[in-house]
Amino acid sequence: MNRLTLAAAKCNLQKSRDRRASSALRVAIVSVLFAFGASAVTPNALAKAPAERAARFDYAKSTLAALPGGTFAKVKCCNVTEWKLTSPEGESIEVTVVVPPGKAKFPTVLWLHREGQDVKRAGFQQEAEALAATGIASLLVELPFKQPYVHRENNNAGDAESIRLAVVNARRVLDWAASRPEHNMERIAVVGHRFGAWAGALLTAVDTRIDAAVFMSPPGKPSGWLQVTEQPRAKAFRESFPKEKWGEYLNSIDPLDPEKWVSHAAPAKVFYQFGSADTWVQTLEQVDLFRATSQPKSRQMYEADELLNEEARKDRGNWLRANLRGAK
Repeated sequence: MNRLTLAAAKCNLQKSRDRRASSALRVAIVSVLFAFGASAVTPNALAKAPAERAARFDYAKSTLAALPGGTFAKVKCCNVTEWKLTSPEGESIEVTVVVPPGKAKFPTVLWLHREGQDVKRAGFQQEAEALAATGIASLLVELPFKQPYVHRENNNAGDAESIRLAVVNARRVLDWAASRPEHNMERIAVVGHRFGAWAGALLTAVDTRIDAAVFMSPPGKPSGWLQVTEQPRAKAFRESFPKEKWGEYLNSIDPLDPEKWVSHAAPAKVFYQFGSADTWVQTLEQVDLFRATSQPKSRQMYEADELLNEEARKDRGNWLRANLRGAK
């Protein structure tokens, strides 16, 4: 190895060490902030959001039309069935149901995927099948998050309406699950990722059926973050609006900021999973969200971006099993 090659290798090694040190320092700082927040905040009363606030998620509580697809039986795991539900307004809701074998009422997890054109509920199926092998059923819901952060000339409340509809559809899926013999409605958890975590936080605040919640890389106060972020896609989205229209957009999502709702999560247990390299959520936004959340709550920071990592997946499964299968 010549001197130039050796010098380049040393330089790359030092850069790698610096990145790891920076990430470790960020995790340490956030851990201190979270610890302070956990001790400084008085636990909230065990109550859901006031009726006048929760009313924005009201819906027609009538029977949904339900059409099953084929059932695929997986040996030593589960039965997987695709369902298509139709709301009274004609809204189509696609659901994948993963159920352990046998006749019983199983604890159930409602999975809410992240936003994105190519993101689908099937992204959670592997985790759902792993849980089924331990006696936990799952409902994987397809959500209206296909085109987030797009300036719609005729509807500047587009993202706010998508979030609201996701919460309503999730509640309707729970209504439908309650009519089925395989779901134990006394043991229901929700897992949400990014926009799915946003909707999950609101759902947990307004629906008493949620006993436990895992929020993966959730936004805390998107109405504030979007005004200052330099994240390229979000910045381009902000700059695509005329000034007055941008105000309309912010006003539409401001009432739905998760930070304004998570104080009403109790008595549901909440577990946050944050990424130290998440470019979509500011560190203090994560801290403020955790501080605002009612007890009981816990959190874990991972050295990962907003997609998290294998360690987070294992922790998520263990937490769900402990909280859904333990004594109640």
